[in-house]
Parts: sequence; C-alpha cells; structure tokens
Amino acid sequence: MHQQPTTTSQPLGIARVVLQNLAFQDKVALAFHSFLLLRVSLAPDSVDKAMAQRIGLALLTVTFATIVLCRGEVLRPGKLRALVYRVGIFAPIPLSYFQLRVLLPALQPELLDAQLRAIDEALLGITPALWFNRFNEPPIVEWIAFFYYSYFYLMAGMLLPALFFDRGRRLREIMLGAMTVAVLGHIIYTLVPGAGPYAAMEFPEPIHGGFFWQQVLVTVESAGAQLDIFPSLHTAYPVFFALHAFGWRKTKPFRFAWPVIAFFAANMVIATMFLRWHWFIDVVAGLCLAITARTVAVVVGGRESSRDDDDDDRQPVWEPL
Repeated sequence: MHQQPTTTSQPLGIARVVLQNLAFQDKVALAFHSFLLLRVSLAPDSVDKAMAQRIGLALLTVTFATIVLCRGEVLRPGKLRALVYRVGIFAPIPLSYFQLRVLLPALQPELLDAQLRAIDEALLGITPALWFNRFNEPPIVEWIAFFYYSYFYLMAGMLLPALFFDRGRRLREIMLGAMTVAVLGHIIYTLVPGAGPYAAMEFPEPIHGGFFWQQVLVTVESAGAQLDIFPSLHTAYPVFFALHAFGWRKTKPFRFAWPVIAFFAANMVIATMFLRWHWFIDVVAGLCLAITARTVAVVVGGRESSRDDDDDDRQPVWEPL
C-alpha cells in the first residue's frame, strides 16, 4: 500500500521520504529552475539580471517547498496536499516565461537572426515570413491572427481542466509533455537567441490587420519575452496538444475534440510565420520539440504507472484531488 505520512520531524527523515517519493517531473522542475537561476547569475550586472534573479529564486523556492511539503509527507494525505502539489509544481513552469522577459536581455546575447534566416533561404530559397506577404489582406490577416491569439485559450483549455479534473495516465502524459515543451524550449532560448523576421528584416509593407491583429500586438508587446523565437513554442504546444488528443481519441472529450485541436494547431503553425514572428527553422524546431515531448510523456507516463498500484510504497505522481 502507499506509504503513510512520516511521523518524524527530523530533516534527514523528511529527506529520505522526499527521495523515495520523487517523480520524474519533480526532478525536472528542480533542475530547470536551478538552471535558469544559475544561468542568469553568470550574466553581467544589470537591472534585468537583478529582477530575473529575484523571480528565479522565488520560482525555485516555491517548487522546492512544494516538493518538501508534499513528497516529504509533511502535509497529510488528502485534497489539501493534492491541491498544494498541483499548484506548486505546475504554476512556476509557465510563470518562468515571464522571467525570460528580463532574463534573456540580461544575458546580453548576440542575436542569431542572420544565421536562422540563412538556414531558411538554404532550405526554401526565401523565408516564409516574406513569401506570405502576397496574402497580406485584412480578411486573411484577421483569420490568421485569430488563431495566433487563440493559442493562449488553447493552452488554458488543455492544461487547467486536466490539472484539476483529469487523473491517471492521461493526466501524467499531458502534464509531463507540456513541462517538457516549456523546459527544453526555455533552456534553448538562452542558447539560440533571436528577435524574429519582424525585427531582423525589412518588408515591403506593414501587416494589414484589424481587431485580432491588434490584440496579438498588444499581447506580444506587453507580455512577450521578445527574444524567444527558437524553437517556436507557438508551434510546439499546439502540435503537442494535437498529438496528445489524437493519442487519447478513444476517450471523451478527445473523441470529438481532436480534429478541432489539430485544425487550430495547423493554423497556429502557419500564423507564426505569416505574422513575421518566426523563421521557418524555428517552426521545424518546434515540431521536433512537440514530438519529443509526446514521446517523453508516453514513455515516462507508462513507466510511472506502477505508482498508482496499492502495493507501491511511493506516492502517486498525481494524488487524487
């Protein structure tokens, strides 16, 4: 049966319980937040560096405290512990995107847009952002911008209901896959910095959009990390969600929803290049990241299935809420 909560208050006793109960995603989360904090700590002194360090330390502290309280069995089994774990292990991962807004400039990187554009031209002869200019008409732009903007709603619609209402292997797979996209994507941003076609090249005319194009601009300018182009997470997340939905197409709601999710994902992939945010090679990297995330989710999700068995002494990866 699953281990009863520890009665010891000694740090070494709690540490042993933590180590026994650690799931793969716990280790990944700790390593990820530690990496970002260490990475920015090595940057030259600046206001951005100081802010990124404070945010990074806060995210690492929340993650560490969550693991100690929940995996260390400091909190008793029940809905409170399940809720604390869900929020404490999940929330710092997407919030790390806002850390990147100050972390990436703090690194004072040499932008690689010229090299990324050269790869596009070697593969295609022209970067898609420039090729798509022939379709720069308000109705088409609005269609494309709508799907680009709906990315945020797709993220929330796929992750939040799963986090609080799903269970079992399907929950493990979507959360681990989404974490893989974020962790690898955010780490690679620090290694392959770029601003994207809109900032790195000239176009014959501005984008002719309306309401949804303006919403995209406001969102990117107010919350975007600016130097986060390779890989394209606007590609990786939707494609991963489509792969997840297709993989679980025999279950509700994905039996009916997977074609819709796939349709949205296809339009979002096009939108990343049409709206001049990404190079083609960014999208290729995003597709590779989505496939990698789905593979990790299936393999690790299956391997950790035994933690749900009554004769396994470890906590389930996600305790029932």
